[in-house]
Amino acid sequence: MTQVSKQADNSLDERDSVPRRLDQQILCELQAFFSPSNDYIHLSYFKLFWIFVTGSIFGLVVETFFHFIVFGGYESRAGLVWGPFSPIYGVGAVVLTIFLNKFYHSHNIVIFIVAMVLGSCIEFITSWLMETLFGAVAWDYTGTFGSIGGRTNFAFGVMWGLLGLVWMRIIMPFVKSAFEHINQRTTWIRILTIVMSVFLLIDISVTLLALERQAERAMDIPATNFEQQFFDEYFSDSYMNAIMHNTSVYGRK
Repeated sequence: MTQVSKQADNSLDERDSVPRRLDQQILCELQAFFSPSNDYIHLSYFKLFWIFVTGSIFGLVVETFFHFIVFGGYESRAGLVWGPFSPIYGVGAVVLTIFLNKFYHSHNIVIFIVAMVLGSCIEFITSWLMETLFGAVAWDYTGTFGSIGGRTNFAFGVMWGLLGLVWMRIIMPFVKSAFEHINQRTTWIRILTIVMSVFLLIDISVTLLALERQAERAMDIPATNFEQQFFDEYFSDSYMNAIMHNTSVYGRK
């Protein structure tokens, strides 16, 4: 083999090795990114549950104040029949925590964009499920800038992005510190977590059944069994409207 052909073969080998080195580098970076050691906070059911509770309450408070400042007057924005909870914000807090947990050391712009996309998806899916399953509409952004089927829009996408930044940069350090000072093995902590888990499971189940029956009443379906009679008596339209003032089972107007 001549010297020229050897050099040509070496050149080809080097060119072939470049993609392999890049693939290995990308694989190593992905492994490092998804490694538990890259997590800002170690996640568990205990932590995610209380993040859900905190997010549900915090989101409800923020939305209530927002409505008071922008529109004036108090209006109940709760999402469950019992307690000061708005589960969409709880779900948002959990999803943002799970996904942004890997991005804590990333640039703020990256966190903002990821939170904006995640929050918009949560809002869209929640709106679609509520309307598909119960005919209920809790918000309608039709006609606003960047509206996607009236279920989310650009402004609220930006809000989700900002919430993600606030959540990860300001709130999560406090949450992490609080978890580090709580002994999860303490008996009363375990009991409280179990009791609250059962309560919220019942609360969510009753809320879904109440919304289903409210949708039936909107279609003039009479109560023919004990369950329907029970929800007609204890979760009437006036009761549901007082709690979920911004939710309508009559579809989009």
